[in-house]
Amino acid sequence: MDLREIRYFLTVAEELNITRAAEKLHISQPPLSRAIMDLEEELNCTLMVRGKRKITLTPEGLALKRRGAQLLSLAEMTKEEITEMENGINGTLYLGLVEGAGPFLAADWLAGFKQLYPRVSYELWNGNADDLTDRLKEGMIELAITMEPFNREILDGFPVKEEPWVAIIPGDHPLSKIRRRTISPAELSDVDLIIPSRRSRRAEIDELFRRSGAEPVYRVMIAHSSNALELAAHGIGIAIFPASVGMDLSNTVNVTVKELRPLIKATYLLAWDKEKTLSSLAAKFIEFVQMSSVTE
Repeated sequence: MDLREIRYFLTVAEELNITRAAEKLHISQPPLSRAIMDLEEELNCTLMVRGKRKITLTPEGLALKRRGAQLLSLAEMTKEEITEMENGINGTLYLGLVEGAGPFLAADWLAGFKQLYPRVSYELWNGNADDLTDRLKEGMIELAITMEPFNREILDGFPVKEEPWVAIIPGDHPLSKIRRRTISPAELSDVDLIIPSRRSRRAEIDELFRRSGAEPVYRVMIAHSSNALELAAHGIGIAIFPASVGMDLSNTVNVTVKELRPLIKATYLLAWDKEKTLSSLAAKFIEFVQMSSVTE
């Protein structure tokens, strides 16, 4: 397989139409069809079924679509790394961001790093901690702002921030009227809760309630915390998430945020795949973050 054929295949897989794919690639249909046939011959399988109106990908075609996108991304990263070695610090930094404090940390770091290395570009990808681990292993990103716990057999990294867990309470809920800034698990017993779906996160919350002798009611479990604030604002339940999730209340006035007591903290890390050799750009970014942490 060569990269040109993979790029052609991915375009057809996206458009599901040879004519539109050829127009998008600015080539005629015969060489495009020939490239797809060459791929099928090389792989000894059928990648797509040509219908009268639409192309349908086979299971093999779906697998190549997923892996092909990864191959093109890795090829681009390799090209940029070689260029970077020859011309100095430039290229693209591929950074994953966990929700919560991830975007805030990234914005702060990128603002400082950009002043030092203005020729660097950035490709950012948002996801939960498990998504980011998968992306690091696949080589789709080099670095990730993620959260503990993380797989230390696979990843390396260092802590960059801690913040408390909070309860995000609908504005019309009786618990929102409590004047103090903290709330206990006992007060949240038998209340509909919205929590992260990640097993390790649920285990932390389970333990918090167990120590307090309270009984939690998990009504909604979500993979991405971006929905927690809106769900709480609409009265679906009380969301238990790291404090950064409830920071932006400018457009959502119908919630109250209170810290959990006893205190539990979320720890954020800058992490990378320990089995992969980092580009000089990624290594320079790690050094910058470490120095920034020391001077804060």
